[in-house]
Amino acid sequence: MDNKRKRSDDTTEARELKTPSVLNAADTAFPRGGATALTPLEVKEISNEAARDVLFEAAEAKKRVSAEGEPLKKKKRTTKKKAAAPVEEKKVLPIEGFNFKSLIPGSIVLGQVSQINRLDVALALADNLVGYIPITAISAEISQQLEDFEENESDDEEETEKAFPDLAKIFRVGQWLRATVVESTELAKQKKNQNKKKRIQLSVEPTVVNQALEDEDLISGNVLQVSVKSLEDHGAILNVGKDGLAGFISNKELKNGDVAPESLFVGTPLLSTIVSKNNRTVTVRLQANLKKQNVISTISTIDAVLAGILVDALVTDVVSNGILCKVFGLLDATVNLTHAGIYDSAELKHKFAVGSKVKARVMGVVMRNGEKKLILSLLPHTLNLTLHAWAEDESSPLEAFALGHIFEDVEIKGSDANYLFVDVGNAATAGQVHQSRLDAKKDLGLDYKTGSHHRARVLGYNSVDNLYILTMDTKVLNQEYIRTQDIPVGIAVIGEVTKVTPEKGLTLKIFGDFEAHVPLAHMSDIKLIYPERKFKVGAKVKGRVLRISRVQKEITVTLKNSLVTVEEEEVLASIETAEVGMRTRATIERFQDRRGAIVSFFGDLKAFLPNSEISETFVKDPAEHLRLGQTVKVTLLAVAKDTKRITVTCRAAAELTATQKEALSTLTPGKSVVEVSVVEKTKDSVIVELPENNLRGVIFAGHLSDGNHEQNRALLKKTAAGSKLEVVVLEKDAKSRVVALSAKKSLIDDAKAGKLPTAFRDIKADDEMLHGYVKSVNSLGLFVGFAGKVTGLVLAKYATEKPVEDLSTVFHKNQSVTCRVIRLDLENKRFLLSLKEKTETTESEEAVNPADASTKLLSEYVPGKLTKAIVKSVKSTQLNVQLADNQQGRVDITQVFDDVSAIQDRKNPLAQFQKGDVLDVKVIGFHDARTHRFLPVTHRKSKNIIVELSAKTSDLVAGPYTPLSLAETAVGTTWPGFINNEAAGYFWVSLSPTVKGRLSLMDLSDDGAVFANLKDSYPVGSAIQVAVKDVDTVHNAVSLSARQHAIKSLNDVKVGVQYPARVLVAKDSYVLVELGEGVVAASYVTDALDNYADKVTEVFEVNSFVSATVLEVNTAENKVAVSLRTTAAKDKLVTAVSDLTRGDVVRGFVKNVSAQGVYVALGRNMHALVRITDLSDSYLKEWKKYFKPNQAVIGKVISAEEEGRVLLTLKESEVNGELNVMKRFEDLVVGDVFEGSVRRATDFGVFVKLDGTLNVSGLCHHSQISDNAVANVTSLFGEGDRVKIKVLAIDGKKKQLSLGMKASYFEVAEDVDDDVDMEDVEEVESDEEIAEGSDDEVMDDALNAEDSEDDSEVEEEVSASPVAGLSTGFDWTASILDQAQDDESSSDEELEQDKKKKKAKRAVTDKTSDINTRAPQSTGDFERILIGNPNSSIMWMNYMSFQLQLSEVEKAREIGERALKTINYREEQEKLNMWIALLNLENTFGSDESLEEVFKRSCQFMEPLIMHIKLVGIYVLSEKLDKAEELYQAMIKPKKFGQKLSVWEAYGAFLLDQNKAEAAHQLLAKALQVLSKQEHIDVVRKFAVLEFAKGDPEQGRSLFEGIVSEKPKRADIWNVYIDQEIKKDNKEKAEGLFERVLSRKLSRKVAKSLFGKWLALEEKKADDVAADYVRAKADKYVQTHFDN
Repeated sequence: MDNKRKRSDDTTEARELKTPSVLNAADTAFPRGGATALTPLEVKEISNEAARDVLFEAAEAKKRVSAEGEPLKKKKRTTKKKAAAPVEEKKVLPIEGFNFKSLIPGSIVLGQVSQINRLDVALALADNLVGYIPITAISAEISQQLEDFEENESDDEEETEKAFPDLAKIFRVGQWLRATVVESTELAKQKKNQNKKKRIQLSVEPTVVNQALEDEDLISGNVLQVSVKSLEDHGAILNVGKDGLAGFISNKELKNGDVAPESLFVGTPLLSTIVSKNNRTVTVRLQANLKKQNVISTISTIDAVLAGILVDALVTDVVSNGILCKVFGLLDATVNLTHAGIYDSAELKHKFAVGSKVKARVMGVVMRNGEKKLILSLLPHTLNLTLHAWAEDESSPLEAFALGHIFEDVEIKGSDANYLFVDVGNAATAGQVHQSRLDAKKDLGLDYKTGSHHRARVLGYNSVDNLYILTMDTKVLNQEYIRTQDIPVGIAVIGEVTKVTPEKGLTLKIFGDFEAHVPLAHMSDIKLIYPERKFKVGAKVKGRVLRISRVQKEITVTLKNSLVTVEEEEVLASIETAEVGMRTRATIERFQDRRGAIVSFFGDLKAFLPNSEISETFVKDPAEHLRLGQTVKVTLLAVAKDTKRITVTCRAAAELTATQKEALSTLTPGKSVVEVSVVEKTKDSVIVELPENNLRGVIFAGHLSDGNHEQNRALLKKTAAGSKLEVVVLEKDAKSRVVALSAKKSLIDDAKAGKLPTAFRDIKADDEMLHGYVKSVNSLGLFVGFAGKVTGLVLAKYATEKPVEDLSTVFHKNQSVTCRVIRLDLENKRFLLSLKEKTETTESEEAVNPADASTKLLSEYVPGKLTKAIVKSVKSTQLNVQLADNQQGRVDITQVFDDVSAIQDRKNPLAQFQKGDVLDVKVIGFHDARTHRFLPVTHRKSKNIIVELSAKTSDLVAGPYTPLSLAETAVGTTWPGFINNEAAGYFWVSLSPTVKGRLSLMDLSDDGAVFANLKDSYPVGSAIQVAVKDVDTVHNAVSLSARQHAIKSLNDVKVGVQYPARVLVAKDSYVLVELGEGVVAASYVTDALDNYADKVTEVFEVNSFVSATVLEVNTAENKVAVSLRTTAAKDKLVTAVSDLTRGDVVRGFVKNVSAQGVYVALGRNMHALVRITDLSDSYLKEWKKYFKPNQAVIGKVISAEEEGRVLLTLKESEVNGELNVMKRFEDLVVGDVFEGSVRRATDFGVFVKLDGTLNVSGLCHHSQISDNAVANVTSLFGEGDRVKIKVLAIDGKKKQLSLGMKASYFEVAEDVDDDVDMEDVEEVESDEEIAEGSDDEVMDDALNAEDSEDDSEVEEEVSASPVAGLSTGFDWTASILDQAQDDESSSDEELEQDKKKKKAKRAVTDKTSDINTRAPQSTGDFERILIGNPNSSIMWMNYMSFQLQLSEVEKAREIGERALKTINYREEQEKLNMWIALLNLENTFGSDESLEEVFKRSCQFMEPLIMHIKLVGIYVLSEKLDKAEELYQAMIKPKKFGQKLSVWEAYGAFLLDQNKAEAAHQLLAKALQVLSKQEHIDVVRKFAVLEFAKGDPEQGRSLFEGIVSEKPKRADIWNVYIDQEIKKDNKEKAEGLFERVLSRKLSRKVAKSLFGKWLALEEKKADDVAADYVRAKADKYVQTHFDN
């Protein structure tokens, strides 16, 4: 910035003065800090002298200026003072304003956003000008988003989509911005073509508009343009356009400026005021709506004076058209009449005296003759930078007087060189008329004098000038419309032809000067070959406005007579006026995939015309019935105003009458033969009616007779309207109201005889000939139709006696044919036909050495034949037999036994047969050995076909064989079944060669012991008697059960019985299993594990099957307790005190950690206490940190006198004793894996005490903590933290261990689903009621509290809230001290420890451990503790709980309210905890009204979304599911939290947890309507993951398939999809997804990740072949897609 002009540079006279200055040479022109070498008196004198000089110069200038503002000629005069310097003549400055000439590149202006487009923003400037900010000149952040979007469009490898910036969200109308005029990209074009519209192009980038500002200019109060760089929790980081300097604005300041923080986007430009500045950051507030506007008093250079700042301007002169000023004593500035707000020169001079100072806003900085000039504004709304000039309670100027409004009488108040200013009767807003908009016939000086009255019309409004834009042009005043968009669509017009272009259409002039276009298609109802002959230039034509382009402002007119002559009430131009049943006219726009046509009305309104609604006849291709551009009469069938979709019909009757509906219901395809009357003929069909009800039907030409094509065409011509025909109904469709009929005699006769097939069941594989008709002909053959859409296929080889290349030369559509059925496909309900007559069989091969001597030929082995067979081999599921040396057969295991009771060995039923046995058998069909399908009829030409036989006694009778069908397997029927194969969770059981059923393992047996060795108990081929549970006819599936006593309710469960069970939930402390439908049992950790060293979550997998022995049934509370332990259990099960003796070493699990010690669960109902003194051999200061719930421990029984009075010790020296239960240092080997507790964390590593050892500790070096580098060890670990370690090295001499924690050291990695699974919120048991006293009393009280927790913990799985905060599960009978974080100790302990420190010198013994065991026991204790720790929500809630135990609900409520007032406002988390506590209190003890009152108040003080989610959690915990759902319904409303994706996800999870799958599906559909389009992919992905985790995986797959088909480039979606399949252990589907995604070109990083995941899957499944395949595929992929 070396070329900047300094203020000192302008004062040339000062530099030439000889008088020595008292100022130092080192002093700057603008000294900072207030220091001066002058005395106060000297300063005052200099100030007064400067003021006099200014006033003198102004007065002289005034004398020299005429009334018109021009300088007067100076008269010559001589002077006697020769030595005096020549006096320079004072020039009078013109009043500056904005125009296209003055706004050259580099000019800086202040403007207001007036319009927001997709690619640019219109900025209203002073003097009724408008500039445009292109999207590329807004901010560096927006430009970067554009580059990212462009790269995403061109790069297929991009994983995530980049959205195009939405300027409508970034800007808001009325926003003030500083802008710089830049060189227009079309400047060169404009210079060449002067007729083009002028355009001012601007830039608002901070780097451009703030370029002139130096660091010393960034002072408090200065105006700075910034853009949002990033959004943070407490505000926004800003780009100020200066290197090394960033800006910040807080959320509070944003709200003060009427800007919601959540409405900000990265890249948004803002006009701000500097609050403070340091070396790196400028803190700002929004400039708009500031109560106190700061005036800039100092500048570094004149270049630092920018548009937007507020200055004190010194009035130097007042002329008729404005005010002349000086700013900073250096810069000339002007205020025109528009921005002075006064239009009378006398009033202007009276109000603004020369020499007075006025506060003004700089609206622009322009160059005039090489010097900078300022354009100022004194208007109130520019001084305050408000969004609009009118008050909040007033209507906008355009609402008061809309565009086009005509003022009958306005008074001229003043004028300047360009404008007249008029009074329109609105005190706040005047009017402005440019001289070009006056009546050309009137004289400016004579007719438009100040005070004269005229008519005027509103053309617009300028928000910056706060003036109406008016016209007084008589021609415009008399126009009907002044803007294109004011013309109503559909209005009838008379236009004048101005141009005829045969290739494009006509150009018309309508309503005076509006230009309109008539497309070729709308010049006439018929196509014009020579339009120039019909339309001549100057001719008048009638038309209607068809549409108006809102962007291009183009008017399209139609001259088609069919549309011009339409009645006004039939004109449809808006979806709002569309009503079902409305009759109107439409134009065929285009045809849509042969499904129908798109028709258009007036405006941009379109509708869909389906094929079924084009005509009563069948329409295959709409192009055959309609033509583009054709006008058709339509009736509106359906109108969806929310989606803006309309469906129309061209049919005469849109709806059937009640009589017609009844007649339609009585017609039966293939059976009803009726007489009809011909009412209409079309090109290829006849429309007929049933005489009695006028129900219409269609007979295609080919169905008029059994004759050939020519005969039927001739018959169509002869058929006259009114003639009668006998027809048979072939098809009917009530929805489309179509009835297809046929007059073919062959079909009518078959229908009367009952031989015409109407459904697949009517098709029989026999030699009977059937009559049908050709539905279609293709290369495969013919499709022959019957009645009721029954269709069979005739292959080409069965169509003609001799081969024909093109069947369409022999057969045509609707031709009558005679055929016979040759093959049935029962599974898919298909059948093959033949048009050939049956001939004698040629299969006459002789049978060689047949088992049945009476059989001579192989062709004799047909279904129904009784014969003999020789057993060749015995398999597990079939007997392979030989009928003859040249004919093989098989007997399926289902065709051997009639009853399971006849089987000798059910595990191997076919063991009673030997090779060589001769069996009596019956041929029942054929078996395809290649496809393993049963074929009841076949031609037996394939080598893979063998004879299917039956050896069942019931089948060995003469007569045809009927295979078992799905229809016979009704629910409740029993069948002998045979296990065919095992799948995940079920067996496939064969009932016959054609019918298989699915047998769930839960329904396998009443004895759960079978799961101990399932394969041995039920090998493949095992016989089992099964009953049909369910039949799915859609998927041809049968569900079976082999249980005699299925558990349907709790009453069916018996104590001591072993049942099969399915694992539903596996948690650290319990397992939930399903015993039957709706019957769930719980197994506590001690009843579930054989070895307590294992973890429940590793031993039991969800959906696995186990054997459960019932321990207890509580019908009153609907609870069942079971044991999952096996006979190989390692740890002793303790169920009573009698199982324990003093000195026993036992294992257990930490149940609770309280002030008295650690409670250890030894069994489901057996607990023991470990006192603090018995926890460890070493002194543990913070002992609570070493024990976590569900932690496995080993202890020795100290005392076991009676129930509830068991004491343990965990001291290693006592537990180990002589038994060596715990490992010593010498017992450790490298590779051992332990869990342990952190004893100390240092910078070089972590010391860990190993569980299950005799006080053995080791060091885990910081390099062995993680596979990644760890910067700060002490910040990661604290004393008592639980860790898993591996022994890496042992130094026997020094007795030192080297340990490792790296994840790679452990084989099994936990799989955590962050999307769906949430950690359970565990409620820790109370110890508040436990007072000091004997161990017996302590045990009694503690165990009473624990009983209730066992039940609640098993009953409810409480998901953690997505928003951080205290658990919504609130324990009203217990202390909440233990709910605090592990690093937070009670205030009671802190107070006691402080007292001990003061007495440390006198103390002899340490009693700290005894003090720590004491909890507050009275109101005084709590009050004392709260004095020292008033911000602890835990203590306040403890106090509330204490009062509730005394039934003092009101006092508890008062304590909660008191806590809210006491806790410091900065402690937001603590206050949140208290609000949750009050909500819990009101939910449990209060009323709905009191709960609602507390909830509303909490939403006012806390984040409303958090409080809503917390209350939902409370409702769910208290099983008020209806209220939870009501709250969710309120939350998803668009005005509430409908835009929050997390709310929809949480609601979806809630519905799926309640087994409301359909409601969850509807919720997803609703979410897609409410959420923005950018979030659609994410919400569908979230719901898909939820379906996999909680709902139907098939539904989840459908959702994933939808989004990967729409966004195939999104590798992140593919990754999530694959992860879900892997979690479901569906290897085949996961491999299929890998194949699909890796068939695309991906980035190297993405491809590597996917191949790595695929390879890991195959290696985990130990599939070496598949792993090699993945490696080979990866090599090929690299070679194909990456050159290097």
